Amino acid sequence: MHRRNALSLVASAVGATLITSSPRRASAQTPLEKIRIAGPLTEDFVSLYYGIKTGMFRRAGLDIEMVGTSNGSAATEAVVSGTYEMAKSAVTSIIAAHIRNIPLTIVGPQAVYTSKNPFSLLQIAPDASFKSGADLNGKVIGVPSLNSIGQLAVRAWVDKNGGDWRSIKFVEIPNSAQVAALTDHRIDAAMLQSPQMDESIGSGTSKTLGDAYGAIAPVFMIAAYIARSDWAATHADTLRRFNTVNAQATTYVNTHALQTAPLVTELTKITLDVDKMHRTINATTVDSRVIQALIDSAAKYDITAKAFPAREIIWGA
Repeated sequence: MHRRNALSLVASAVGATLITSSPRRASAQTPLEKIRIAGPLTEDFVSLYYGIKTGMFRRAGLDIEMVGTSNGSAATEAVVSGTYEMAKSAVTSIIAAHIRNIPLTIVGPQAVYTSKNPFSLLQIAPDASFKSGADLNGKVIGVPSLNSIGQLAVRAWVDKNGGDWRSIKFVEIPNSAQVAALTDHRIDAAMLQSPQMDESIGSGTSKTLGDAYGAIAPVFMIAAYIARSDWAATHADTLRRFNTVNAQATTYVNTHALQTAPLVTELTKITLDVDKMHRTINATTVDSRVIQALIDSAAKYDITAKAFPAREIIWGA
């Protein structure tokens, strides 16, 4: 899975911009501070889950509750409405919210994409003859959701591999149904994600055309923890403690895939072969550079209306 190389790449590319401090220990008399964090219960949530399960957050005076949602958009909307304090959200959603003047800010790092450890690839049917971006001109591509990072990635890959990204048609198909759509030739290519991607490659029901996410940038932050700007402004100490503990939990999970595999199954309810599944690498700090690359690409390929400095959406930047 090339995790050691990927971790080295992330460590060199991601520099700290969030202020951290040593987490204070909660005494028996000090009530725990409740933080509800919404988001889909996917594998990239395991670092947070590990911190909860081991009591790391409680020892820092934080009562962290994970709230499962159907998708990242629902989690983001719940934070905007004030239903929950924080959410795990795709960075593209935060970019779109900022352009619409919705007061959200990135308060902590989450999943980082690196071409050294791809957890999503552009797949085609085993009998397909496509070789380049030009071969996908006018073709139909399946993505988990429209106007998302998956759609952005395909446009960028086609453009950088000799094709006309404006000619491509997209259809929204759940990750679990993409392989069947490929083999039945209802779509020409698909952005498959782990664990379905790993299973499909292993069984030969699809083959890889390219690393579409890598066409955005070799390393970029794909998801982050977010909060309303007004809540973040009044909970600075809380967020510092959260980020300190989350970084400790993330460091362990990033380097202990085998030991934390049972937590993946427990959290996601998916039975996995850890030796074949690409595990997500989560960041321990926020770096504006690995967010700026995504902002610029989203504007270039018409996913968002414009680009702007990444520091505008980072708490404490």
